[in-house]
Amino acid sequence: MASHPTPLSNLPTTTMLGPKGDLAAAELAFFAPALLIGLYIVFRHGFTRQMGWVYIVILSILRIVGASATLNMAATNIASTALLETAAITSAVGTAPVLLALMGFLERINTGMEHKGVSRLAFRLLHLVSLAALVVAIIGGIDRMDSNASQVSTGQKLSETASMLFLGVYLALAGIALFGVANVRWILAGEKVLMRACVLAIPVLAVRIAYSIASAFANAGSVFYFGSVNVYAQAFMQFLPEAIVLVLFIVAGLMTPKMEKHQLYQGSRDVEGQKVEMISGPTQESGYAAPSYQQGARSQTPRSIGDYMPSRLIYNGVRGQK
Repeated sequence: MASHPTPLSNLPTTTMLGPKGDLAAAELAFFAPALLIGLYIVFRHGFTRQMGWVYIVILSILRIVGASATLNMAATNIASTALLETAAITSAVGTAPVLLALMGFLERINTGMEHKGVSRLAFRLLHLVSLAALVVAIIGGIDRMDSNASQVSTGQKLSETASMLFLGVYLALAGIALFGVANVRWILAGEKVLMRACVLAIPVLAVRIAYSIASAFANAGSVFYFGSVNVYAQAFMQFLPEAIVLVLFIVAGLMTPKMEKHQLYQGSRDVEGQKVEMISGPTQESGYAAPSYQQGARSQTPRSIGDYMPSRLIYNGVRGQK
C-alpha cells in the first residue's frame, strides 16, 4: 500500500517565540539556577551581616517573574495589560538590587577595615537613597504604563529622577571601591576575593547604569523607550551586565569563608573612647586574623577592663620591657 505525504497543513507546528521570547527564555535559564545558588550562599553566610547576597536572590526573583511574563506573552501572542506592566516594572527596578548587593559587600569589607575604612554613616545614607530611588522607580514605571498622557509624563519624570539617584549611588560606591583598593593592606585576608569581585563589577555596572538612564530619558520611537526597548539593547546592556555581575558575586560567595559574629575582631571594643584590639580575636585558620607578624604585637594588649587600672598599666609596661 503506497503511503501518501502528509500535507504541510497537518504537520505539527512549533511556536516561534521571537527575539523577546528567546531573551526571556535565556533569562529564565540563567536566573533560575542563580536563584538556587544564591539561596545556598545566603543560608551559608547568614542573613544578618552578609546582606549583599540577599539582593542577588531578590534580583533573580524579579528577573524570573519578568521573564515568565514576557515568555507567556510570546508563546500565546496575547499581551495583557497586567503582563506588560509586570515585565516593564520588574525590568525598571532591577538596578536597585544590583547596587544594593554591591553596597552590602563593600560595607562588609569596610567593617573589617575598622577605623581605616569609610564611615558607616556613608553606607546608611547610600542605603536610604537607594531605597528612595527604588520606590520612585516603581511609581514611575507604573505611571508610564498608564493610558493617560499626563500620568505617562509624570512617570517619565519620576523614572528620570530615579535613574539620577541610581547614578549618584553608583558613583559613590565606585569611589568607596577605589578607596578600598588604595587601602587594600587593611582589608582582611578572607575578604580579598570579595573585594576583587566588587572592583571587577564596577565597570560592568557602568553599562547597566547607562541603560537605566537611556531608558528613563528615551522618548517614543527610541530603541530604549520604556515598555518597547529594542531586544538587542536589552540583551547586551541589561541582561549581560547583570549576568556577569551575578557570576562574580556568586563565585565570591562560594570562595569567601563564612564569617561568624565573633570572628569579626571579636576582641575589638570601645574603651574610654578609643578602639582597642584585644588578643582574643580570630585565628589564622578562619581567614580573618591579622598576619602572624602582627599577632606578636598584640601579646601585651589588655585582656580585660581591669587591665586599664593605672597600677595594672604600669605593671604591664614594666613587665613588657624585661
